Amino acid sequence: MSPAEVYLQNLVENANPIRLVIMLYDKAILCIDTAIEAIEKGLNDVENVKTKAENLTKAVDILIVLRSSLDTEKGKEISKNLDEIYEVLIDEIVRANMKNDTGTLRKIRAILEDLRSAWEEAEKKVYQREEVTSGSDE
Repeated sequence: MSPAEVYLQNLVENANPIRLVIMLYDKAILCIDTAIEAIEKGLNDVENVKTKAENLTKAVDILIVLRSSLDTEKGKEISKNLDEIYEVLIDEIVRANMKNDTGTLRKIRAILEDLRSAWEEAEKKVYQREEVTSGSDE
């Protein structure tokens, strides 16, 4: 394994569950950005078509993973809402892929950014609470 791969593996293995979700959002956003760039470069080039397709497929795969990891018992309404959001985003990515619609992809990216920010806020709150709890044991 290359040093970069070892670093990434360490990062993933040592991340808390919320951080893993955030990392998935980061990758999905990067994939959307790469697909938009490929479309804008021009789809007359086979490499751009390939790049667009691969990255939108990865983005959909990430959303499927996020969707399948929802805990409807613990998450109740939030999980239900996220499930619906992920379903719509997947459908929209498929449509945008067929139409090479960068406008829709930018809207999807913005939604993913908002969701990522919400998870980041949740992470801060959860780990601040843990610090307060563990700090009161001393």
